[in-house]
Amino acid sequence: MTDPHQYLADFEQQLQRAQQQVDAIQTAFRDARTTVTSPDGAVTVTVASGGRIESLQLSPKADSLGHTALGAAIMTTIRKAQVDAARMIEETVRPVLGDGEGMSFLREQVEQGIAAIDPTGVVTPPAERERREPPKDDDDYYGGPVLR
Repeated sequence: MTDPHQYLADFEQQLQRAQQQVDAIQTAFRDARTTVTSPDGAVTVTVASGGRIESLQLSPKADSLGHTALGAAIMTTIRKAQVDAARMIEETVRPVLGDGEGMSFLREQVEQGIAAIDPTGVVTPPAERERREPPKDDDDYYGGPVLR
């Protein structure tokens, strides 16, 4: 027969462990941030959990890029930082969740988030993206004539 006092004590310990896991996961999400610099050094982006952009810095090298190349470098760097932040959360939470259903669910969510950031699942360097996509003129880029 089960001792009701021992059962309650065991249950309270399980609740405490679960609360510690929740706290660890919340801390991982709150503290996750990553800083990524574009390969040419023109763009530096810091992204926090959830993909929130905390800072965007342009170096003097950005002045030498055209608007199309600079826009591509910014977007590629943001995507890379968002992917890195998502992976950081995944790796931080893995010891807490183990390799069970909870981790599988988180991994699926991370992969879906990455697919939304870049449907190819691969963050393409700006130089490659420009080779694949012809540069757009200002009229196409802004959806109409540019007023000066």
